[in-house]
Amino acid sequence: MSQNPRFTRARQLTSTVLPGRRPDDYPDQVTGRLRKLAAARGTGTLPFSGGSDGVVYFRDGKVAYAESNRTPGPAPRAYPEPAQDLPPLSRITAILAITEPTVDAALELLSAQSRYARFRPSKVPATGPASDISVEALLAEVARRQRVLKQLSAVLTADTALARNPQIHPESIRVSALQWSLLIRVRHGTTPRDLAWNLSRGVFGTTVEVHRLLVRRLLSVAGDPPGAVGRAGASAAAMSFVRAVSVEKGEAVPNFNAEVAPGGAG
Repeated sequence: MSQNPRFTRARQLTSTVLPGRRPDDYPDQVTGRLRKLAAARGTGTLPFSGGSDGVVYFRDGKVAYAESNRTPGPAPRAYPEPAQDLPPLSRITAILAITEPTVDAALELLSAQSRYARFRPSKVPATGPASDISVEALLAEVARRQRVLKQLSAVLTADTALARNPQIHPESIRVSALQWSLLIRVRHGTTPRDLAWNLSRGVFGTTVEVHRLLVRRLLSVAGDPPGAVGRAGASAAAMSFVRAVSVEKGEAVPNFNAEVAPGGAG
């Protein structure tokens, strides 16, 4: 999907939308709008601009895809085309490859105080597999990720500048392949969002993985003493990822935070 023309159009469409509404009304406004589109089984686009430019694509009341100018889209060649020619397992894999960027973009759009414009009925672009997530499932996952990020924010955000620990010797560490790919790309001032764009990975998932590297003292927040975890001496114990999600009564703990199997590196 070509992003820039759509984002420019989204900004034009929303430049005069929602005058006089208070910022603290925003979450209710946007979730209410999404639910109305789901109930109407709408097909078309809902543009956003402001804190983040982007678009949510609806198909028959479900979210087929979402994109934001602050999150990467699907990785190049994430799915081949035409989608209808894929065998079942490959099609499932392709849908999963587009679902994570969709949730990542929706998280940004719903958290950045962007403004939405009028819904524009249209055909969903033929872009290969679509995620077709129900609005309620999408909102539940966005809320879960917002809780995680709120608790991590004492230590780390997607836009926190990072630094590698110069006292760590590559031959002495064991990390996963993903962690190694992050470590070798960190320069002083690099942020989790920078790394996500560099690797075509989700911003949320990259922030999660960077936090694990902070806990292991392989990275630090730029400006902190080498080996420190986060701002103001925040401790790893206080931000254990296993406890990062506020579990509500009757809510299962997601397995997203499970440890990645270690592998050799360096």
